[in-house]
Amino acid sequence: MESSVLNSLSLVFLVAGGTLWLTSLGLTRRAKRYRAAMQALLQLAGRNLEPLEIPQAAWSVLNGAGWQSVRWNGDWYGQAVQGELGLAPDAIPSKGGLQTYELVSGAEVHLTVHLLHSAPRGEQRLFATQLAEVFLLLLETRLRERTGALSVALAERARLSLYLQHDMRNMAQWVSWVSADFANAQSPQALLAAAQRLKDNAPLAQERALRLNAALGKAAHADIPRDTDLRQALQQAARLAGLELPISGETMAWIAPGSLERVLDNLLSNLAGDWREGRAPRPRAELGMVAASGTKAPVARVTLWCPLPASGMGLAPEKLFEPFASGRPGGLGLGLYQARQSLREAGGRLTASVIGDQLCFELDMPQEQTYAATTEPITKGV
Repeated sequence: MESSVLNSLSLVFLVAGGTLWLTSLGLTRRAKRYRAAMQALLQLAGRNLEPLEIPQAAWSVLNGAGWQSVRWNGDWYGQAVQGELGLAPDAIPSKGGLQTYELVSGAEVHLTVHLLHSAPRGEQRLFATQLAEVFLLLLETRLRERTGALSVALAERARLSLYLQHDMRNMAQWVSWVSADFANAQSPQALLAAAQRLKDNAPLAQERALRLNAALGKAAHADIPRDTDLRQALQQAARLAGLELPISGETMAWIAPGSLERVLDNLLSNLAGDWREGRAPRPRAELGMVAASGTKAPVARVTLWCPLPASGMGLAPEKLFEPFASGRPGGLGLGLYQARQSLREAGGRLTASVIGDQLCFELDMPQEQTYAATTEPITKGV
């Protein structure tokens, strides 16, 4: 009897030991795969990837860890972005291993990321979740790097503006001295001496003036909203850009003319090179009124249809309004960004989309005084 019990216990211990050994072996192999996958993800941090390129670059690692789907959507500097990898949306169950994360970077970038795993729980899901967290941290870090770089760049531009103000002061002081020389000249000899000094200093003054003229924008002024004829404003801006623009429709907008001028100048001059040099057919514009949602008043809309050059835009659609992103060699990438910002400050909205072989801009503006900012002058500076 005792021998039978001992034999049974030995068998139980043997089976339990074998099970533990197999489990340990399985966990060891899984841990090795997890470590290799983690290293592969971390290596992405050293690559020069755009934020929205990271999901595709990380997908093979995530999929190998059991993630069946990665989807993302949101707002990227005013442009809607979305993408998906793995299962199609209609194949994703409403419950189970679906996780949702919100990534926000500054006021301009907001992404929602959905991850679906084949296992709702267990050590496989635990390992996979840790990989997903590293992936999300990498994505969020790259997003913050981009918006942080923008803040640094804008701070640098503010510093340069201070330098420009100092240069302007020096130039104004030089003009004051020259004027004083001529004003104080009481004899022909003194007048000739002042003229000689002006001649000697003129080349340096001209060089400084040209540099300042290239670096500075418009002087600050009060920009008061009023009823504005959009057809007339659009025609003037197009002619400044060297373009006769076909325009259909008529409409008025309640907007500060200076703000609208800045929007249209940035928008048209940013794209005028392609039209003037024959790389793309000339654009056309449509004016009209659009019914707003809810209780809001209707808005005036300018729709600008811009045929794309045969070579394409040179810039991804989601990056159109991203500051310092340019599809042209030597471009600053600030024209469309400033256009969108100026229209937002004036109570309007600027969006863009690619429809077929055309780039379509939509400018929405209030038709009457419906927002608080219109009660005060808008001060525009450099």
